[in-house]
Amino acid sequence: LPLQRATVKDSAVFAFASQSCTSTHRTNIIDESDVIESAESTTVATGTGNRKTYKLIQVQVIHRHGDRTPITPMKDEKYWSDTLPPPSLLSKIAEGTTIKRNEDEEGKVHGASGRGPFGKLTQLGLLQMVEVGSRLREELHLDEDDAGSSDGGFHIDDEGHIHLHKGRLFTGASPLHPTKIKVKSTDFPRTLQSVQALLVGLFPDGLPEGVDVEIDARHTSSLIPDPQPRSSQEQVQLERALSRRQHIVDKEEELKDLAKKISRELKPFVGKDANSAVFGIGEEDDAKQKERALTWSQLSEIMTCLKARDMLPESISLEEYETVTSHSAWKWFENLRHSRLAFLAMKPFMNFIMETLNIGKNQNDGTEGNEKESILHIYSAHDSSLIGLMCAFRLQQPSKWPEYGSYLKIELFEAEPVLTIDNLSQDGFKDYFVRFSLNGSVLNSHWGPDKEGHSVSNGMIPLRHLENCIEREHGE
Repeated sequence: LPLQRATVKDSAVFAFASQSCTSTHRTNIIDESDVIESAESTTVATGTGNRKTYKLIQVQVIHRHGDRTPITPMKDEKYWSDTLPPPSLLSKIAEGTTIKRNEDEEGKVHGASGRGPFGKLTQLGLLQMVEVGSRLREELHLDEDDAGSSDGGFHIDDEGHIHLHKGRLFTGASPLHPTKIKVKSTDFPRTLQSVQALLVGLFPDGLPEGVDVEIDARHTSSLIPDPQPRSSQEQVQLERALSRRQHIVDKEEELKDLAKKISRELKPFVGKDANSAVFGIGEEDDAKQKERALTWSQLSEIMTCLKARDMLPESISLEEYETVTSHSAWKWFENLRHSRLAFLAMKPFMNFIMETLNIGKNQNDGTEGNEKESILHIYSAHDSSLIGLMCAFRLQQPSKWPEYGSYLKIELFEAEPVLTIDNLSQDGFKDYFVRFSLNGSVLNSHWGPDKEGHSVSNGMIPLRHLENCIEREHGE
């Protein structure tokens, strides 16, 4: 996969629209014969009078970084150094980007940021993130073939709702452009380089001359659930209390001998200063235990990195590997599913997201900002960030831990009723809906529908209902 910005282009993937799917008619009225025919052939679960026309007006993407070296220091530094991208390649992907930092944050280092070659994005990870950027472009930009197709560039879902521009954010008439993007990242090399690589895939022809994308790296503590130090003493105490719940204590007692065995088997690989890399919700107290050299998060991440390179010791069975990694994931979920902890850990990130949703709504209504404001927001973060947000927003739990390059997408839709002869009184009524997805799969919320039943099976949640649920559950 070529990585020069100007030559990443693949004509089969990046032949994008030069015109939009527009109509001289009001888009929310059924007045086109092909729309009527398509709608009549669709099983409409919600009934004709409840059908809506959705227009995507804003997208927020929270992604995990690409493949990395272990955060825990290892003995063979040269081997892990050789997996990193060369400086010339890192300089190339950084072209057209600037990084904004707080001067007073200089010198503050999180335990999970890694030192030397550890905790760094690998060449494989860089390639993964270019591919993630390419995939996002496909998902967000209406292809010219789709825009010019016989259906006029819309589609009708299983419930009879119409999605303008086939659910895309950008079209030929309003194309993807750096001025329409805002980027935030934790101030870790692997997340900064990951989003720079993502931008290569998002803009395969390179960024326009003289236009830079600013990466705001001033909010690291707000984008992760386990900042160091924690943002409140209440979170510290709650993490400690939740980790000492009897069912967790019993589970870890049951696995204690396995943890000791794995620690022994990994000892030939691990550096002397392994205990300096401590991180994770409910894990930092574990580092003080003398019975086990490594925390569950460390055991899991070291084995994952070794297994990906066929370096896992034969003395560690696949079953033991899966037991440890599953337990580490279970412990994260078990703690962050606690409503109060999820809120304390993710409140700043939730605030970013909810404020951005409301800015998008107000701009669309014409009550705030202007049409040139950013409509695509990208956050370069961590697996713990994705898990924390899924727990805080009460989204369904994924079947497996988010892999490198996974992304949570939060879409904001303007919705208007599909007008028929029976509901003309609703002409001009506008509502806003939010939809969550992980790697393209819609995630439903356990908060469920509001009292009017507005949360439907396609994952659409009314924005006002989402705000009410946050207020009701967290009270802040």
